[in-house]
Amino acid sequence: MATDNTNNIDDPKANDPKVAPPVDDAKAPAKSAARKAPAKPAAAKTAAAKTDSADAKPAKTSAPKKPAKTASEPKKATSTSAAKTDAVAAEPKKATSARVAKPKTALADKAVTSEAEVKTAVRKPKTAVKAAKTVSLKPKAEVKTGEPGKATVVDQTGKQVGTIDLDPTKFAVPANINTLHLVVRASQAARRRGTASTKTRGEISGSTAKLYRQKSTGRARVGSVKSPTRIGGGVAFGPHPRSYDIKINRKVVRKALLMALSDRASNGSLFVARDLQLDKPSTARVNEFLVGLEVAAPVLVVTHDEPQVTLSTRNLVYAEVTEVTTLTTEQVLRARSLVLTEKAFTALSQA
Repeated sequence: MATDNTNNIDDPKANDPKVAPPVDDAKAPAKSAARKAPAKPAAAKTAAAKTDSADAKPAKTSAPKKPAKTASEPKKATSTSAAKTDAVAAEPKKATSARVAKPKTALADKAVTSEAEVKTAVRKPKTAVKAAKTVSLKPKAEVKTGEPGKATVVDQTGKQVGTIDLDPTKFAVPANINTLHLVVRASQAARRRGTASTKTRGEISGSTAKLYRQKSTGRARVGSVKSPTRIGGGVAFGPHPRSYDIKINRKVVRKALLMALSDRASNGSLFVARDLQLDKPSTARVNEFLVGLEVAAPVLVVTHDEPQVTLSTRNLVYAEVTEVTTLTTEQVLRARSLVLTEKAFTALSQA
């Protein structure tokens, strides 16, 4: 049987509560370290190291010193990498400075001393472009205009030789936009032929029989094949021949023409050609005359029973020719300059 330590009479120290029981040397350090680890881990390691001084496991106490060494190593590496980064960053600066210095040495080798020569050498492309643009531009010719409210008389070469006072009852009529618009629209509508035509379902030749029965087919009801909804059928509400003429009083038409002539006369764009007579049609001759006149285009040439001038002008792109008896408001407003022969001006003034 096991002996009870509390009843051991032979050993007085065994029953003494102040004396600690015998402790195993192998287990004591571990227990003490486990009890003191939560509160003071550093003190527990120190106590374990002192208790097991003769034990073969002292490497565990020196192990925490290794992380300190490893922590110091990255700092050295970082400093080394920073030095390399500075060196790399410094290299592009040297290259940039070298690149900037090259043009200066090149200019020095070419013996360019003045600042003007340096600017010319650097800006050669821009100077070439500007020179090309300047050469391509041409001065615009000035447009000749006569005195406002008067007719300018010109000779065969286009030079001004005098002026003619105009009748204020015919060449000083105030303009009315509504009247001019109505007359111009009427003249444009009168040129429409109005021959567009289509056939209705009653005008198409074909059968009027019902295609199929009304019911029991499942399809929509249908009648004649000439229905506008079918191919080949009639056209619903299509165009038919008609007249687009707009009725306007003759007094309104005449007044609108005087308004247009008065507007051109007030701008000094009314010219009278003196001695413009041709033996035979010559477009070159009339073109030379109008170019020498230097008036604003398009030009309206008005004649009165002068076929040679009419045939010589009708092929010019910038000019239009008409008889004084067929002169319209639209023609006057479409032209910027009016050139009348002496016969045409006399007939227009006496009309």
